Amino acid sequence: MKDRSFTRLAGAFAIVVGIAKLLSVAFYFVMPADQRLAVPAARILPSVAEGAPFLFGLFWMEALVGVLGLAVVPALSEQVRRPDEGWLRWLGTLAVAGLAVSAVGYLQTIARMPGIARAYVAGDASTQAALTAVWKSSTDLLGFWGYGAVGLWVLLVSGRMVRGEGFPKPLGYLGFLTAITGLLIPLAVGLKVQTLITLIVSVGGLAGAVWFLWVGLVLRRSGAPAP
Repeated sequence: MKDRSFTRLAGAFAIVVGIAKLLSVAFYFVMPADQRLAVPAARILPSVAEGAPFLFGLFWMEALVGVLGLAVVPALSEQVRRPDEGWLRWLGTLAVAGLAVSAVGYLQTIARMPGIARAYVAGDASTQAALTAVWKSSTDLLGFWGYGAVGLWVLLVSGRMVRGEGFPKPLGYLGFLTAITGLLIPLAVGLKVQTLITLIVSVGGLAGAVWFLWVGLVLRRSGAPAP
């Protein structure tokens, strides 16, 4: 028997995740260019030392996504699960792990990056050279866990939606776009292609935000008390 109260809670969390995703996209485009993804230490650390409210706002939003997503994944998986659904269980577990790793990574960066930036600016050439090699604090440097692993789960869940699992088919197609852009993030960050990163953040971020908002509304309705 499905837990309606947990489904409703997960639906509320999914809506907050969608809002957080929207704010992340907004923060990304209003922050200085020197603070965006894949920018080298010599540019980003002095910029952060001068102040980075939008960058850290983005970090907080993505950490929130990781924490609240831990409820959304099992609740949504339960809605589309079939008996003996091995792939969905495995990818759901992978997505939960990915969200947890991502949240921890963002919180580590929030705690450590300001001090590293100040040390870089105040340090001599040898200190700066040493920090350049080790300044990144996240446990998910390329976004493999927070975006790639979660993207695989979104891809499978969206496939279930398109095949008619009680969800609107357009939601499934939107999920495909969300999943594909998530899977491309580790590649784009690894290659350090700013144009590709910007495209993925804008398209994927907005698609993901709408997808989670829509999922939240569906879960809230599914978890409503029976008449």
